Amino acid sequence: MLKKIILPLYNNLTAGTNIKTLQSKIDLLSSKNIYAIPDFIKESTTDFNDINHVINEYSKLSKLNNQDYIALKLSSLNFNPIIINQVVKNLIDNNKQVLIDAENVKNQSIINDITNELIITYNKSYIQIYKTYQMYRKDHLNLLSYDVGKYSKLGVKLVRGAYHHQDKNTNLLFTNKYETDKAYSNALDIIFNSKNSKLKSFICTHNLKDIDKMITLYNKNSELYNYNIFHASLYGFIKHDTQRIIDSGIKTFKYLPYGEIEDAVPYIIRRIYENPTILYYYFK
Repeated sequence: MLKKIILPLYNNLTAGTNIKTLQSKIDLLSSKNIYAIPDFIKESTTDFNDINHVINEYSKLSKLNNQDYIALKLSSLNFNPIIINQVVKNLIDNNKQVLIDAENVKNQSIINDITNELIITYNKSYIQIYKTYQMYRKDHLNLLSYDVGKYSKLGVKLVRGAYHHQDKNTNLLFTNKYETDKAYSNALDIIFNSKNSKLKSFICTHNLKDIDKMITLYNKNSELYNYNIFHASLYGFIKHDTQRIIDSGIKTFKYLPYGEIEDAVPYIIRRIYENPTILYYYFK
């Protein structure tokens, strides 16, 4: 039964198993004026051979042509700062910018620490590292505000959060959607009102009110925001609104996960949990 649910979602929400299938989806998106953020789907890796496999995949990703951004889950490298730095340096040396994904509460503190070190190391002349802020967390609006003031060159990836089913009992998440909505709206104000011209932001949301506000704020000064504000959503989501965002002039990306189906199960379960309507969409 699980396979009957997982396989169709895997086929519709990912770019398949390998670099070749990934490249095919990248080309498809490009034909629609949409850019890709490749995301190797394996996470929470501890086995030596698995870690080497992850390293090899990021080596392949570093060689993708006409591809500027790569997503990285630090748990896929077992939070090893030496290995992480080697992978990140190789990506940057090959003209890739790196979006560090947020993860669950258990691991987020070490992710923040490592990401801060990467920002200090690599965001010198240009923004090479993007840090993720989860607006369903009670503390991340303040963290965003603090970092915007602290770092002269900051890359922001603004999300709502995808680990509610794991973290709902930690007392670090808002207990209702209204508070998350408010935090995300306030975060948009921080980003668009920032005096830091070196701030670059991926606005990652499927929420229609967020999208409307993003477009409204962007249109107030599109020349200023043209190279600093991007939108990103998950592959397989908000197809109609994606075109609306493109038409607004905002550069538009799709997170494009790929990898073996057994490694994709945690990703797909998170997608079902946060947006169960996808079951209706793909199985109606």
